[in-house]
Amino acid sequence: MKDLGVLHYFLGVKVQPTDQGLFLCQTKYAIDLLQRASMIDAKPISMPFVVGQHLTAEGILYIDPTLFRLLGGALQHLTITWPDLLFSVNSICQFMHAPTEDHFRALKRILRYIKGTIHYGFQLQQQSTHELLAYFDADWASCPNTCRFTTGYAIFLGSNLISWSFKKQSTVSRSSAEAEYRSLVVATVDLAWIV
Repeated sequence: MKDLGVLHYFLGVKVQPTDQGLFLCQTKYAIDLLQRASMIDAKPISMPFVVGQHLTAEGILYIDPTLFRLLGGALQHLTITWPDLLFSVNSICQFMHAPTEDHFRALKRILRYIKGTIHYGFQLQQQSTHELLAYFDADWASCPNTCRFTTGYAIFLGSNLISWSFKKQSTVSRSSAEAEYRSLVVATVDLAWIV
């Protein structure tokens, strides 16, 4: 074994020690992604997704699906330090098999958001508390094609976000209450595993 010294980069994530703990960011990776998409000079925006927008499978197929898949996959890696991208990235990645022009516009919107938040990161605080706190939510029948719901959760250890997820479920719920209960179960399973 070899001691490589203080941790600076790990899997494309820059690790910076601060007075409060560690700051994790993917600025270099995000800049490389913007260059690959020819959007380094794009106008930044403040929201990665249009509120209330639901992408569908209908529309004109995008001319370069390989580029769409490449950029979509790269965006998934950015959710390591940008949890606020989970919903929008999950939404576009559901259409990797046959992306349309609308899907590519949504992808470009995410890239424009990244351009405006390029120096955002993830702060891990030094602290003594070991209290676990979980938040969850479900969006009942949000998919216009399948009527399936999406669920998301975030788990904190003290003030540090340690686990998060967002995904479309494989079943259809008959009510919003059932969707909420299923979302609670998904979050509880991860919470039990952490404990």
